[in-house]
Amino acid sequence: MASSVSPSPAVKAGSGDQTSYGLVRDGSLRDFYFPLILLLAPIQSVLLLPVQGTTPAAILTLLAPVMLLGNDPRYFRVLAFFVGFVLLYAVFLTFSLSGYIIDRPEMNGLIVIREIYIFGHLKQTHITQGFYLMIALSFTYIVYQYFQESFVKFAFYGIIALAFYGIYEFIFYAAFQTNGDFLSNRNFGDLDTASAGAGTGDFATGSILQSSNLFGSGFMRLKSLVGEPSMYALTVTPFAIYAYGRRWWLLFGLLSFSLVLSTSSTAIIGLGVGISYLLIRQRQEFVLYIGAFLFVSVLLYSTVDPLRSAADTLMFEKLSSISGTERLTTFFNHAVVVVDGNPIRALFGLGFGSVRSTDMASNLLANVGILGFLLYSIAILAPCLLLAPGPDRDAIIATLLAIYFMEMLTVSEYAYLPPWFMVALGFARVRQQRIMAYDNHSRNRQ
Repeated sequence: MASSVSPSPAVKAGSGDQTSYGLVRDGSLRDFYFPLILLLAPIQSVLLLPVQGTTPAAILTLLAPVMLLGNDPRYFRVLAFFVGFVLLYAVFLTFSLSGYIIDRPEMNGLIVIREIYIFGHLKQTHITQGFYLMIALSFTYIVYQYFQESFVKFAFYGIIALAFYGIYEFIFYAAFQTNGDFLSNRNFGDLDTASAGAGTGDFATGSILQSSNLFGSGFMRLKSLVGEPSMYALTVTPFAIYAYGRRWWLLFGLLSFSLVLSTSSTAIIGLGVGISYLLIRQRQEFVLYIGAFLFVSVLLYSTVDPLRSAADTLMFEKLSSISGTERLTTFFNHAVVVVDGNPIRALFGLGFGSVRSTDMASNLLANVGILGFLLYSIAILAPCLLLAPGPDRDAIIATLLAIYFMEMLTVSEYAYLPPWFMVALGFARVRQQRIMAYDNHSRNRQ
């Protein structure tokens, strides 16, 4: 993603000072577009059209060719990315579906997405899920191409608003025992598993209200405008870790408090991975401290009933229920479907959007094979290997590691945009460092 050409003024403004978050003017439309899309990026339960996926940030991403129009190399790279994604996705999907010519896979035990076929083995979900992936990756590339330091500020503003709205919902439900969400209009979930909802039939409109045993009866798990608590954790935890790495303690405290109210094991995994990395980077002997903490935690869990109850609510109940036993079975069934002797299926999977596992690792292996799994992993983790020392290097690496492990272990969600903002930030930092290295090399030669 690095470029050897001279950076734009906006990039230059951000490359030398990673603590200045003032907006550098970059054209009236762009000055309006990026603050808006970053503020709205966390919202997933509000649709602008009666079609799944038409969230405000998704619509703005699709409008990028119009909103960013200009005689600018970055603009033409964005257009090329849209076209390139469609072509590469079509080629990859063709390879995936060609595996059916060799033999048909055994689909028993797999969570198959809607069986609506367009032509041959091409399903409707191959198109729709690819469309969601295109929006996520295009958002990432757009943020990367036009990045300036103010983007970090606006992205955090969106996350802070999301947290406050979730806390409001939590308090409203505790006080009135009814749903206080007045913005959501997107369908989520099944009413059989929801404690309440504003929808009818099989869906709860914008509200999978899950009760919390951590605080006693009458409380809900915080979810805000993302649909469910685990998705809230995936959305907010990366920003909490980045705030911790930058020592933005007030922000970290606010976001961590909201994550506690979500009672999500996804947040525990993300915070554990990210903060452990940051502590070890500060002082390597923290490995011993972390080990001692885990040992003491096991002892307390075995002897102190209130702590055992809290731990069971947050994590361990999931290991003895559908979120545990069936998750392991689902992981195994989806992970091994590509090792059935069909080499095309092993490399390219069943076709993106064919099945949906409960974790990203087996979901990727089943849908896009070993090659797709590696490409997705590289997209998230590459900055961890490419970043040179800098003011927020460790914070970015900790954040990306947390995103990767949260997704691979607990949630198979790739369409939520805030985690992708952190991926874009990682690549933007790599480019800034290369530009600075190139400039320093040029000055030394003179």
